[in-house]
Amino acid sequence: MSDTSSILTLEPQETELRRSKGDCWKTPSSVGSRQVPGQYTFTDRRILFRGNGLIEKLRLTFSIPYGDIAAVKPFSINLFIRTGIQVELKNGGVYKLSVMKRDEIMALIQAQMAACS
Repeated sequence: MSDTSSILTLEPQETELRRSKGDCWKTPSSVGSRQVPGQYTFTDRRILFRGNGLIEKLRLTFSIPYGDIAAVKPFSINLFIRTGIQVELKNGGVYKLSVMKRDEIMALIQAQMAACS
């Protein structure tokens, strides 16, 4: 985790494309799966996540530049909940996101990845 304010601040010329409430189930630094509810912001450059919580310094926050992503794949949280997106990084790290309208969000991520290439 980094300084929350700097990670979540849009960069100059960066455009917000979509916001979505959702959960994070895994980050490269986490062991096992843990549901962290929060807010995703998808920009033209990266994916931002800010977890819910009362203490700002303890909130899970992260930023994933589209250029760092190797692949995105659907995954199921369990047998009935099919809202997961597995984000695989070029360095081997894995994030597991969960959002409503998964197919639309995956298409947005893939379009931004293509724009970075």
